[in-house]
Amino acid sequence: MPKCGFCENRIDQGLLVGFWGVDDKTKPICIKCLKKLLDSDGKDIGLKNRIEKWLEEEKISFNPIFEPNHLFHYTLKDIGLHKMTIELFQEKNSDELIVGFMTFLSNDLNFKIYKFSKDEKEKFKRKIDEFLSTLRVDYRTGIRVGYEILSEKGHYGAKYFVKSKTHDCDKEKFLGILQRVKETGEKSENFLHATIEN
Repeated sequence: MPKCGFCENRIDQGLLVGFWGVDDKTKPICIKCLKKLLDSDGKDIGLKNRIEKWLEEEKISFNPIFEPNHLFHYTLKDIGLHKMTIELFQEKNSDELIVGFMTFLSNDLNFKIYKFSKDEKEKFKRKIDEFLSTLRVDYRTGIRVGYEILSEKGHYGAKYFVKSKTHDCDKEKFLGILQRVKETGEKSENFLHATIEN
């Protein structure tokens, strides 16, 4: 039995639709994956167009950003309680959609950390590590989470992102990733303020 070149599930007899891709790199494809890649008229609409359609359907405003190394790159502004900016993009020669955000501490919070004693800084770092470990996810869900601590011009912050395979990205999964990123941004802001204030 062949495997679908996108979801990698075995294709039961009678459910093989055909082959997909450029002439010398075609892969078998199952009905479920083909439906994700085509619109109702049977045309290939691509992930970029599907995402634009989903955002419009959900009335989420977005701005395109020209990035030469990306197939597409959008920013979604004023998301959630903290009016955060979420970015989503696909890099050229990559089969992953990346959705994430960057957050930096305010000047007030930066100044408080600067005044911490060595022990207070160690304690704060441990709390950060414990918090970041709660953001990990089960890899069986098909999404991967990453985060980095950033320091730019004396300002501390973090970058958080979720990666998903583009061929397996339908509207439900995409909206679920957006919700996860938004909730993580809100949790991060609340955690940082509560931790530094105490």
